[in-house]
Amino acid sequence: MTFAPTRYTPPLTDDFECDIDWLMPVIELAWSVATPGFKFDDWQVELLRRVTELLPSGELRWRSCCISMARQNGKSEIVGALGIWALLRKPGAYSVGVASTAEQARLVYDRVQRVIASNPALERRMSKLTETRGIKTLDGSRYEIKASNANTLQGIPVSVGIVDEVHLVEAKVWDALASGTGARPDTLLVGITTAGDENSELLTRLYANADKAIAGELDRFGAWIWESSEAIVPDDDDELIGLLMEANPALQSGRIDPKLLVGDVRALPKDDIIRYRLNRFIQSGTKTFIPAELWQKCERPFGAELPQGEYVFAIDRTPDWAHATVAVSVKVDDVIYTELVASINKPSLEQLIFICGQIMAHNPRAIIVDGYTLRDLHKELKARGYPAETATLGDIVNASSLFYARLARKTLQHGGDPLLSIQIPRTVRKMVGEGFRVSRRDSAVEIDAVMATLLSTFGADTLREQSLQVF
Repeated sequence: MTFAPTRYTPPLTDDFECDIDWLMPVIELAWSVATPGFKFDDWQVELLRRVTELLPSGELRWRSCCISMARQNGKSEIVGALGIWALLRKPGAYSVGVASTAEQARLVYDRVQRVIASNPALERRMSKLTETRGIKTLDGSRYEIKASNANTLQGIPVSVGIVDEVHLVEAKVWDALASGTGARPDTLLVGITTAGDENSELLTRLYANADKAIAGELDRFGAWIWESSEAIVPDDDDELIGLLMEANPALQSGRIDPKLLVGDVRALPKDDIIRYRLNRFIQSGTKTFIPAELWQKCERPFGAELPQGEYVFAIDRTPDWAHATVAVSVKVDDVIYTELVASINKPSLEQLIFICGQIMAHNPRAIIVDGYTLRDLHKELKARGYPAETATLGDIVNASSLFYARLARKTLQHGGDPLLSIQIPRTVRKMVGEGFRVSRRDSAVEIDAVMATLLSTFGADTLREQSLQVF
């Protein structure tokens, strides 16, 4: 069995006892039924055993603990299994699941609910199994999800608290849960996460406690941290795999193909690789969206024309209406080709409508505009029967990551437009939850050409196989 965190608190003995052993076969069976083909990795089972280790007295060894690993290793399954265990471990127990957002907490809760509902033996032990009000057993135990709000958690007598994505949760939320466990014996507070930045106050504190626990200075704090030994992204794939192996227990176990993982990782910005895939802390702040050298490597050969195909146009303007830019993109096989087709000084709504009329001569698949800054243009185009679509903030987040990934994989070619050559290196990205998007406010110049290009390439990438309702 492979269980190799970079840093961890060892068990008291090699043959330690734990509280989840009696329930683990039921959890594994229920999960395989609820999610056909799913099987817990050996390292996940071992981690669950170590989190629920018992003292010789029969009490839980840990009062609180921290689990940290790179993204996409199976944290949600671990959180869900802990939720089921917390619900069934003793009569009258009250367990709480907390995440940085209601959506993330709901994801875990729904998974627990589905697993229980798919297993008759588990479901028979429940008195209630509701969509919104928690899960309750016949012997009075409850499992509920709570918002990441310290005020709503004050005074709750928590038996087990499970905090997901700790790096995004405020320290006072954890403190409220810790206060809820009080001085009562046999309670547990678990934090599970990926690395953060200097603003991750709670995670920084838990990492400090982890260091003390590993050094033997805290005997009731457990820690299991998978992280790379260096916060670098080497050019050599074998070196990168070695670092990824340290931070990704699913890669250590053989569940993830290392070559496929490297391919995915290479398509991410460097800081995202270090933070989310190597599980190392980074410095926050604004970051360059596309490095100039990456943009230059994806320029089309001199003299090469834009291929024929289903064209997707996009229009963007500066906030003060000083400039507007029109971009076009087309997807051929798995490559997207893009270029600027117009740059307008001091545009008016009437001018943009006129330009869209000229665009219609090319039978476009779509004309995309920002749903906030150009909603009047969209309204006019729809009234004329043009295939106009709006992009939401969520679309811009998705477009930003797809755009970067295509450049990194060299499956996007641009025309080397001088305006983009000026704007691209000065465009910065801003983190949005677990993703990122380009930021007008933080960029050093106006980025209307970047935004138009971003939206047209996104449309070419997604509208080809999907309905227009993606926007």
